[in-house]
Amino acid sequence: MSLAVFLWILQAIWIKGIYAAQQFEIKPSSVEVNPGDTASLTCKVHNRQGECAWLKDGKVMGKIDTKYEFSREPPDGDCSIRIRNAKIEEDDGMWQCQVTQIALTEPTLTAPEVKFTVREPPVSPKIEDNTNLLPAGEPYPTQEGKQKRLHCISRKGNPPAKLKWFIDDTDITSMSNQTNSTDVDKPKTWQAVSVLDYVFQKDHNNKMLKCVAIHAAYDTLTKDIKIPLEVLYLPEIRLEGQPDRDIEEGQSVSVKCVVDANPQANVIWKKSGYSSIYALKDQIEFMPVKRSDSGIYSCSATNDVGTSQELEVNIDVKYKPQILNVSPIHGATVAVYNSTTLVCEAEGNPPPRYSWLQKMGGDGIEWQQRGNTAKLVIQNVTYQYQGQYVCEASNVINGVTYKATSAEISLDVTGAPQVLTDTARTKKRVVVEKDEDAIIPVYFCSDPIPKRTFWEWGSIKLETGNKHIRYIAERLHKDERTRDCYEARLIVERVDGSDSRKYTLNVENERGSEAFAVALEVREPVAMSVVIGIVVGCIILLLIITLVILYLLRAERMCFNP
Repeated sequence: MSLAVFLWILQAIWIKGIYAAQQFEIKPSSVEVNPGDTASLTCKVHNRQGECAWLKDGKVMGKIDTKYEFSREPPDGDCSIRIRNAKIEEDDGMWQCQVTQIALTEPTLTAPEVKFTVREPPVSPKIEDNTNLLPAGEPYPTQEGKQKRLHCISRKGNPPAKLKWFIDDTDITSMSNQTNSTDVDKPKTWQAVSVLDYVFQKDHNNKMLKCVAIHAAYDTLTKDIKIPLEVLYLPEIRLEGQPDRDIEEGQSVSVKCVVDANPQANVIWKKSGYSSIYALKDQIEFMPVKRSDSGIYSCSATNDVGTSQELEVNIDVKYKPQILNVSPIHGATVAVYNSTTLVCEAEGNPPPRYSWLQKMGGDGIEWQQRGNTAKLVIQNVTYQYQGQYVCEASNVINGVTYKATSAEISLDVTGAPQVLTDTARTKKRVVVEKDEDAIIPVYFCSDPIPKRTFWEWGSIKLETGNKHIRYIAERLHKDERTRDCYEARLIVERVDGSDSRKYTLNVENERGSEAFAVALEVREPVAMSVVIGIVVGCIILLLIITLVILYLLRAERMCFNP
């Protein structure tokens, strides 16, 4: 390569280095500082050829000792500015780094504007309901279920504070919307407003509503305002002391209407069937409870918000049965085969069950149930219904059975004699062996007393208390256990076959007569010769059957033999 060519290349490189385009190596970025701090906006230019310049809010800033420090023609292209003792009034704004053009054909090198923010702590936040300022610490009344619009305002801060909402420790900021605008009272600062649209519920009562302003210029980074919530809601009620078992008369009963309400509610008790108020207190007491206290009681509660639902409790007082009346009180007299009615009236809760009992005779006192309703109707009366009756009323309270018994009522049956056939003491048929004594009993009742009683068979009539050959008609046996009833007995001694026949008892009194026949059956003993003959005959028959079977089996084998 010739010397001339080498020199030409060096000249071209030098000229290119002189006239190469200048460009930003590092552009400025936004900065936030506290008042009085010193901060820098970095701006570095590659191949700087023009002069460095800084603009604030579109106006050129000069170099001022102890305030703005930067180099206009830095050899290394570092055009960064150093701002001392930052003040919001002087330094807060939009800053821009520029490098002047070096030729008319080249534009001025201009970096984007950046924000130099001098922080200003905002005043403590406040909460407003519409335009009404809510004092910190004072309860804020609001009704459950109604939407409220609250404003949290933070003023005179730079940059604007970030606002958050809390109920106690629960973050509800998502239900709000924040807007920021220039504060009219202090330019270069901001007013931040967060609007909360919220529906407060009952469980928010007595909790703390809090708006928190977050700002880097605060000593503690946050400041807040706290407002106690007073949520007003309808009364809610529940009953305590509701009976879980039967209420017995004489016990103590207490039922309380427990109210949850804000503001405090007034309790009203009413009794079903009565238009007036029963009580104006939360608790009703019955000490002791009486049957007249029975009824359905309802409680409700009312406050400034409204009235609760009604709750009912049934005070159903149980009491033991009591006989009020029986009739006919002096007893009744009824003719046989007619009808009569006994009536019993009792009270109790639960309503009592009735039983009519007739006193029966025996070794001890026994009672036979004749009916299970309040009214005992006896159709076709017989002497069996004659006697003493009581009405028994019973109910069950808490698993215990209680009974009440009336005084005895006498039922007297009158009329013609009547043989009682549905008793073991009267037999329609008597069976005896030959040569034994036969006893023929008949049980009957008669009021008035029998005038004549006799046994009749064939052509014979035998009055009671008399004897005829082998036939004894005993005197009537009066039944000491059952009034107006008797037993007649006919004894036939050493019976034989000729005694097998019907024997009729005839009873007469002033009202009529009754006849009843009993069949006597005499069994003759079987002779020994007859027994032996029967046994021998059975043996012979068995032998014949056996021989026939053997013959048939043998014949069958021969048929099948080749």
